[in-house]
Order: sequence, then structure tokens, then C-alpha cells
Amino acid sequence: MAINCQQSIPLPSPRRRSSIQSSPIIYLITLLKSHVEDIMTIEITSDADLPKCLNTPSKQTTQARRLAHLHSGIAAKKARGPRPQGFFSRTAIVTLQNGEDVVIQFRPEPLDLEPFQVARRVLGAVVPDVEVIQNTELECEGIWVYWMTCIPGKTWLDGARGKVSQTRITTVRSLGRILSRGYINDNSELVVNHKLYPHLELLLASEDTQISQFHGIARDLRGQLDQLKHLPLFIAHFDLNDVNIMVDSDCKVSGIVDWELSTPLPFGMGFCRVHTLAGEFSEKKFHMPPEFEDAERGFWQEIWDEIPENVRSQVNPEAVQIAVTLGTLLDAFQLDEGKIGPYNPVVVEALPKFLTYRIPLIRGSGSPPYLE
Repeated sequence: MAINCQQSIPLPSPRRRSSIQSSPIIYLITLLKSHVEDIMTIEITSDADLPKCLNTPSKQTTQARRLAHLHSGIAAKKARGPRPQGFFSRTAIVTLQNGEDVVIQFRPEPLDLEPFQVARRVLGAVVPDVEVIQNTELECEGIWVYWMTCIPGKTWLDGARGKVSQTRITTVRSLGRILSRGYINDNSELVVNHKLYPHLELLLASEDTQISQFHGIARDLRGQLDQLKHLPLFIAHFDLNDVNIMVDSDCKVSGIVDWELSTPLPFGMGFCRVHTLAGEFSEKKFHMPPEFEDAERGFWQEIWDEIPENVRSQVNPEAVQIAVTLGTLLDAFQLDEGKIGPYNPVVVEALPKFLTYRIPLIRGSGSPPYLE
């Protein structure tokens, strides 16, 4: 893990770091043209992967307290490591003497801050603010440090433990309300041309039988991509799940974390996780709990009711349906360093069902969400 301090450290370029200050579209162009080496690839499988100064939880919290004090000028009272920890970082929540909680995060690669900045500018304080803590000593060990505002509450996984069925509708509806604020631009042409077409072409070129079974629908979707160019461009989270969604004591969403690798997408594509937000995987099978449709319809109702009227007027339900279906397919076969990456066979097994999903605006009030 350690690196030579004489080596060139691959920090994001100043142009990439500052482009969001001028325009999210400039940011998007830059992001779509970025090199694959900017993609986060180094996983932390255990604390032993970290340098000696960080290779135990106690060392991580000690360093976090010290760095929080240096960065804020306020002494730290205590620090704790949340569970579970991420695959790409080690995190400590530090309580300062003034009572404020902040997050210190250690990463084995530089973090591109722009997805966070775009999301925070659009969605507000539900997205953590992120700053770099320059620390030459740790950077020489191959570790980059970040300061983040602490989103109140618990992860959805922890906050709803033992009461998921009773609170799912509340959580999913409140998530829809937040995501309805995700407007960035009037059209999605850049993303369609530079991100979605290439991704579909990679799927269609794959000889993997788990992927090739979906070549038919991939070809159909490729033929419909032009319709997505006219949809508004919206914030989309790369990995919307019950660990990255934070909830308050009432299980309403209080924040969304871990925006790295996220890029804006045509309206609807970023909502494709509705299957596993309103439903769940259990024993390697997808299940629709009794409250599924109330949660799923509530999610869409909040989005539809809360988006501004001028944005709503641009939204063609048929194009949104295409976007959700495409998002579902591409989410199952995500890219890793410009190639189709490892995929979850449990998700792939459920994918034929997911691809029959029809949004409420298309199926109406009397039809089930999935076709038989």
C-alpha cells in the first residue's frame, strides 16, 4: 500500500475540481471524458491492507481525532468507527468539543469531489459537504484524508432494524421527495451519446451467456435511446441502498452518502432501484413484501408531485419508462475500468422480472407492477 513520495500522486486535476463552480454541464463533459484510471478500484478487504499507522480501528480513531482538531481548530472529545465500514475507505465519526459531529475518512485513492459537489448543490444538506485534508505524511503512505459534514441519523439498515415493514412506506416516500429536487438540465443528450450508447454497445458485444440472454432487450433499448435525449437531466446515485441512505428516528430519509462514481442521468434512470427500495432480496430471491406497491407508488407520487411544473411538462411517461428499464439493465451490469465489471448473479436472476416493471404512470391503477 505504501508509495514512494517521489512518485507522482494522481490527484484530480484542478480543472476537474473547479469546473462545478462554473457549470454542471461543463462538469459533465469533463466527467464523461475522464480517463478510466480515475475510477476507484482499490478495495480495503481488511484493516491489514492499510499502512501501520492506520491498521487497527483504534489507530484510525486516534488519527481522526488529531486531524479533526488540526482541520477545525477545535479539540476532539471522542471518535468512533461506524459499522459496517465501506469497501473503499475507513471512516471515523468525531465529536468535537463544541458538540458537533464530523466525519473523517481515510481512502487509498484520491476522491473526485465533483459528484458530491453537484449533488449537494442540487439536493442541499442531505448530501455531505466534503473537503480535502492535506496530509503529506499519510499521502506518502498512499492514504488521502477527507473531512465531511455528518449526516444526522442512522443508516436505513440500522435505523429500520426490526421494523422495516412498518416503516418502508415512510422511508421510500421521503426518498422520492428528496430525489424530486434532482433537476440539472433540460436535456440529456450528452449523457446519452457519451455514456449510455457505449455502455449498451459493451453489453451487446459480450459473449458472456449471463449477459447475452439480454441482448434482445438491449438492442430494443438502443433503438429507443434518442427518446431519452429530451428528458431532463437529473442527479442519480451510483449505489442507492440501505447503507447509503440515512434515516431519522421516524425513518424518514435524512441524507444520502457515498456519491463517488455517481453521474447525472436522464430522468427516471436514477430511480431504477425502486425494485429493491420497495422490495427486498432474501435467501437469494427477490420478494415483494405486502407493502411493496404502497411504497413504490408513494415513491413515484412524491417525485411527480414535487418536481417543478416546468420540468414536469418536459417529462414524457413513455420515455421515462424506457429510462427506468434501461437503468435497471445497466445497473445490473455496471462498468469497471471501461469494461463490464463483476455482477451479482442474484440480481441477474431477478433481472427478467425487473425488466417487466411498469411505472404507475404507464400501468395505471389496476395493473400489477410486474408483468407475468
